[in-house]
Amino acid sequence: MLRIASMSRACVLITAVAVAGTASPLRAQLHRFELTPFGGYQWGGSYDTQSSALFPSGEVSQNSSFSWGAVMSFLAERNSAAELYYLRQSTNVDFDAVGTGNRQIENDGFANNYVQLGVRQGLQVGQNLQPFITASLGINVLDPEAPDIDTSTRFAWSLGGGGMFMGAGRVGVRADIRWMVTPVSSGTYGSWCSYYGCYVTEGTTWLHQGQAGLGLVLKF
Repeated sequence: MLRIASMSRACVLITAVAVAGTASPLRAQLHRFELTPFGGYQWGGSYDTQSSALFPSGEVSQNSSFSWGAVMSFLAERNSAAELYYLRQSTNVDFDAVGTGNRQIENDGFANNYVQLGVRQGLQVGQNLQPFITASLGINVLDPEAPDIDTSTRFAWSLGGGGMFMGAGRVGVRADIRWMVTPVSSGTYGSWCSYYGCYVTEGTTWLHQGQAGLGLVLKF
């Protein structure tokens, strides 16, 4: 009886060691986070303005330029992830004023600073390739980079898609294309009245931008 009990304990111990040995590589391959620094090309960004104390009526146009940033991804099940990203574009702004003979005024500095929180949903089509779609909400800090004009923080959102290629290790490549929208003030004001009183309303116009980027994925 003692010999049978000893053999049973030995079998249990060997099984436990074997399971631990096979589970360790799986656990080592399980990554929960991704950090993706990226660079890209950003275009678009024109909207109309109404006459105010700072600007005459006209059209503001942001020039296309290089943009850069980083994405922090928190991986979940079924190829999904929660993502926090920062994107900065430094560019120049052209202003076509109305009523001045179509005179163009150039500003040497302007920056968009997008801070967004969103989701990524992937579709596994191969062992290493994963296309995906993204959606996010957040803010865009508009920085005129001028001493007499303050920055403006505006609500913004984005939709996009792309693809990710991961090798055998922890390093991969990610390509994104995004459509980003920022509501900004048009400079027009109106009034709205109800039973409780009258209120001043501010007009809104839309800043649309596109961005295509390529980044290096680091899993950990």
